[in-house]
Amino acid sequence: MKVIGINGSPRKGWNTETLVKKALEGAASMGADTELIQLYDEPIKGCMECYACKRKGNKTGGVCAIHDNLRPVLEKAFAADAVIIGSPNFFGYPSGMIRSFLERFLYPLASYQLENGENVRILGQRIIPAGIIFTMNSNKHFYGAMNYGDTLGATRQNLEYVLGYAEQYNSFNTIQFSDYSKMDANMFDPAEKLHQHETQFPVDEQKCFEMGIRLVKKASE
Repeated sequence: MKVIGINGSPRKGWNTETLVKKALEGAASMGADTELIQLYDEPIKGCMECYACKRKGNKTGGVCAIHDNLRPVLEKAFAADAVIIGSPNFFGYPSGMIRSFLERFLYPLASYQLENGENVRILGQRIIPAGIIFTMNSNKHFYGAMNYGDTLGATRQNLEYVLGYAEQYNSFNTIQFSDYSKMDANMFDPAEKLHQHETQFPVDEQKCFEMGIRLVKKASE
């Protein structure tokens, strides 16, 4: 079994990558072969609306027809048994790289065809279980006040609609800077941030580890 992890954060070694790696560790503990992909290693483009994937008789096979730096990633994601995606929360949305990836990963698989009034999934009976992990500087109160649950939740819903199964985990109030004294950010208490990181982030890591286990189990059904 192959499980792909995608770090949609420009920062390596920080919150998002750490949690994606923990989810992959959970998948590996179930015997899965795992791979971590850094989306920000190379520039990528979103959907170009060429509609090659929607033409009658198209031979794209469910993978975006554009051959560029993202194509190998899309092929790996399409062939995977499960996919784990991590992104920071940028004003209530995934990072630009993740949005570009999802446009080109999900759209070729989203069918416009109906049979007996029901949408026909290109994947047929196959499901690619997906996990989406969001890390964010905001706390739960701000998350709710800004309705981030609606916008970020829409990403999970789209994954589930196209791939057949998806779950979401939110990591709140993360440490954003290595040294807050160098930043114009006095609305934050560095001591409180550190305390949160030391007490809650290990919980987040365990929850993501468990997500990886669940995704493998789901893929095995």
